Amino acid sequence: MSRRALLGATAAGSMLLGIQGVGQSVGGPLRELAFLLPRGETAGAGPNDFPVNGTFASLGLPEHAIGPRWRLRVSSADGHLLRLSREELSERFTQHSYWLPIACREGWTMTQRWTGVRLRDLAAAVGVPGAPALLVEALDGATATLASNQVSAEESLLALSVNGVPISPDHGYPARVIVPGEIAVNCLKWVDVLQFGPSAG
Repeated sequence: MSRRALLGATAAGSMLLGIQGVGQSVGGPLRELAFLLPRGETAGAGPNDFPVNGTFASLGLPEHAIGPRWRLRVSSADGHLLRLSREELSERFTQHSYWLPIACREGWTMTQRWTGVRLRDLAAAVGVPGAPALLVEALDGATATLASNQVSAEESLLALSVNGVPISPDHGYPARVIVPGEIAVNCLKWVDVLQFGPSAG
């Protein structure tokens, strides 16, 4: 192979990988360009059109589990407890929006605009200011532990909306945790309980 042909093949390969990356990261109409997309190919619709590994239907949970009676339980180590509906989370707390990525261990990464309540604001609401650790529990039985620096980070959210609309059931409605730099498996969907530990300062 001549040097020119080799350079041409390298350039073409780089271009194809670039197109693949754009389709995978941006999603929406460009998603079809992601011809090497790994697992997580099931997607939502409209603003929720990005990969889903586990759908709400696959959990076998009844619809009422995420219905109007859903309440988030927020607690502290010393016994303070709040039960909050989605409406209360939206009305009682300042909403913040950030472009944040989700990196799945299956190989895909997506960046979306998430809106919700800062985790540190929820900690303060149950009397735990500063930087507490956090145990998160979800309706499907999944749990995750977040370190104090993750909880106190400005962009760490209990997300209620994505790209300007409510999160779909497949993406974690009524609420999911979004933490910068954390893998998707620890950004739990269908959050049910937030249990804050003692403040680290």
